[in-house]
Amino acid sequence: MHRPTLIEFPPPPPGKTGWPWTEESSQLPETMPGGSPWPHISIVTPSFNQAQFIEETIRSVLMQGYPNLEYIIIDGGSIDGSIEIIKKYEPWMAYWVSERDQGQSHAINKGIQRSKGDILFWLNADDLCMPDAFRLVAQAFHIDPALSLVIGQAHIIDEQSQIIGDLHSRFTSWDELVATPRNLIRQVSTFFARRLFDELGMIDESLHIALDTELLIRFTQFHVPLILDDYLTAYRTHKNAKSFVQIVKGYEEADRVRGKYIPNKKLASTYRTRSASKWLGLSSDDRLTLIDRTKCMLRAIQNQPLILFSRRFLSCSKALSMAILRTAISTVVTR
Repeated sequence: MHRPTLIEFPPPPPGKTGWPWTEESSQLPETMPGGSPWPHISIVTPSFNQAQFIEETIRSVLMQGYPNLEYIIIDGGSIDGSIEIIKKYEPWMAYWVSERDQGQSHAINKGIQRSKGDILFWLNADDLCMPDAFRLVAQAFHIDPALSLVIGQAHIIDEQSQIIGDLHSRFTSWDELVATPRNLIRQVSTFFARRLFDELGMIDESLHIALDTELLIRFTQFHVPLILDDYLTAYRTHKNAKSFVQIVKGYEEADRVRGKYIPNKKLASTYRTRSASKWLGLSSDDRLTLIDRTKCMLRAIQNQPLILFSRRFLSCSKALSMAILRTAISTVVTR
């Protein structure tokens, strides 16, 4: 793939500056120090109606200055202008397609199966790679050829690409990973050795939200990841993000996934207690509908019945009851 520079790239939209609009990573030499070729990195972007963000995503990949890169976009038939944006950058892509698919998991698998790289990474169409990310990952894999996963840190960005927080990854043990309801390692900053997919299989296409949770649990059961302190990517949060719009469904999928892998009763009990606390906390999130908040409270009780007798449960149930009452009064008044 010919490596683009800012001079030959399509100009950014008006008002767009900084990375990756008017700034780029340094162009890396054709070989690594010592003369070895740079590892072949394949990036797969699953896309569907993300015209608002996809151009920034594409540029954050192509502006890396990396000499051995394959970029693939699998679009699910977008009708919002995404295709016109993708076509602008077609000369620097290995492959792209826009056609109906069976969801994100299916799209990513299609891209992985078409790719040829030794290192694989999927980047959603609203997220970003940070400058020099591919160099850092390639050097890590080169230093230790036995590595199977390299995981960095990730920023959280808003709709205007401003950093508003961080998603940290850490790995102490596989037992701790599988028995913790929240994600201790983040797919958004995880690069995979290709052989993992040959050895342990592809993404589970029956999952729509917790696909990354299942994959990382399955892969790290047999392969310990290297955790970098460097920020490799940025995860975008916005009102239409799938991870929030379908948050309850995602947590339900994650419960099923972890239940499948947890190896013994003791660890299962630990997980149920932690999961109940997570569900109870979610029941207090006033961004959710009252129906979803009620579902969350019932899930907490289902996972750990004794939570009924905790002070926190009483506080959360009181808050939910008051929210239901306010809604009922408001409905009556507006009739």
